[in-house]
Amino acid sequence: MQRETGRAGGAGRARVILGASCYPDAEAALVLAMELARQLGAELQAVFVRETAVLAAGYAHSRVVSYSGQRETGLTGAALAKAFQADARRFKGLLSARAAAAALQSSFQEAEGHVQEELRRVSQAGDILVLGFKPILRSAGCIAVILAEGQGVPDYALRLARKTGKPLVALVACAAGAEPPPAGQWEGGVETRFCALPEALLRQLEQMNPAAVIVAAPLADLPPAARLQDAARCPLILQTGG
Repeated sequence: MQRETGRAGGAGRARVILGASCYPDAEAALVLAMELARQLGAELQAVFVRETAVLAAGYAHSRVVSYSGQRETGLTGAALAKAFQADARRFKGLLSARAAAAALQSSFQEAEGHVQEELRRVSQAGDILVLGFKPILRSAGCIAVILAEGQGVPDYALRLARKTGKPLVALVACAAGAEPPPAGQWEGGVETRFCALPEALLRQLEQMNPAAVIVAAPLADLPPAARLQDAARCPLILQTGG
């Protein structure tokens, strides 16, 4: 396995775009997004998305936990809208404060729809997308990077792992029917694990409890991004083509 040198983006200035539909997911991924933006000299953009599925699901069976810790059920549309507004306001405030302290250029916008679809809509080739997700377990392990056969580990993945003090595990998605070589260690202490089937890749993610998952392999050859994040239960970092 080789290292892949160079920056994540193509020509022009890179952008790191962080998307989330609630404040806890945004907060959990902001440190990662800021570190990526700092490494790449990129602009940090944040998108808060009011999930259409939540708004359309009906309010009678909705449940939320308020900031005071009380459970509230049977929410009205107005109450859900107010909760979204509060989360968006906190997200914007946190981004503004931390980006200013780190001297990062940042921007914030709101949208309605689905997080992954909205990020793809606003992104361009060469951008890095960060999908926020608050890990269920507080003590997360490694950072995982999903690669195609023969693909090198991106430099920014190595730097991110070093910065966060997390081991880096490369999950190599092999062609179906291929006989993968045994798992082992790659230069720099990066562990490699080979997954010949999509189900094997998802099982690895479910068992790892990663702090973040970087998807460097083409998404067309992998399970849907939403399924990858459901299995990993952590922020997902997507490198767009460019």
